[in-house]
Amino acid sequence: MKPIYENIQPNIGSSFYSHMVSPGCCEPFWHIHPEFELVYIHSGSAERHVGSDVSNYKNGDLLLIGSNIPHSNLGNSDHADNCEIVVQMSTDFIEKRIAPFPEFMKVNELFDRSSFGISFKKNVKEQVGILLQEMFKYDSFNKLIKLIEILHLLASTNEYTLLHAKSAIIELQSNDYTRVNKINEFVSANYQRTILLKELAELTGLTETSFSRFFKKVTGKTFICFLNEYRIQKACSLLANNNNSISEVMVDSGFIEPAHFTRIFKRYTSYSPRDYRKKVRNW
Repeated sequence: MKPIYENIQPNIGSSFYSHMVSPGCCEPFWHIHPEFELVYIHSGSAERHVGSDVSNYKNGDLLLIGSNIPHSNLGNSDHADNCEIVVQMSTDFIEKRIAPFPEFMKVNELFDRSSFGISFKKNVKEQVGILLQEMFKYDSFNKLIKLIEILHLLASTNEYTLLHAKSAIIELQSNDYTRVNKINEFVSANYQRTILLKELAELTGLTETSFSRFFKKVTGKTFICFLNEYRIQKACSLLANNNNSISEVMVDSGFIEPAHFTRIFKRYTSYSPRDYRKKVRNW
């Protein structure tokens, strides 16, 4: 089965994406993205599918998954104390902000190993799990400091298993990959306004019909669905991280009509914008 391309954007005011959810996601969503992914599961037992490796974990898990390695979501909502923490870092974050410093030589080697998929053993998993949960108590600056501490710990341990004997990276078709990157960049710059299908067709050198067919093939969803998800992601970050009114958040995330915004927001999060803000601030 061809993995679905997942679009990932850093949290507002941050150079990486981080998210904690309880219970963890348990839908077997087979996907791929260029970001490196550190994922921690607190408690829970389930099947783990990373690249060509299919195995089981129990009593939680801690993985570092390299860029462009297809994988399924992890998590198990059957456990009462289950939670999932995901940290996703772009190649630019690694290559331009981490790699140039000689102090991060071991961390760079860690990311090189991640092309095989890395599963960390019990002691490291428990230690890093605590640090990851603490990370969400901090502001963006101190989250970054905590992430660097975590990466240093992971880079310094030998308590891990490689999931593959050789690199599990999938090379995406260059034309498709270039088009998807163009679309992501365009949406990132223009999501607050109306985006016309004609613009996207011209951007990718396709007819409007061909663009719609291409986008559905590559991402597994329609463009309007993708755009709504992108805008809701922005709205979630705004609701969690600033004190703007709901109306201001609606406009800043690209919506116009309050009723439409609330309906779409509830479709993707199961909460109204106001209830979502209360929930995330009580975590």
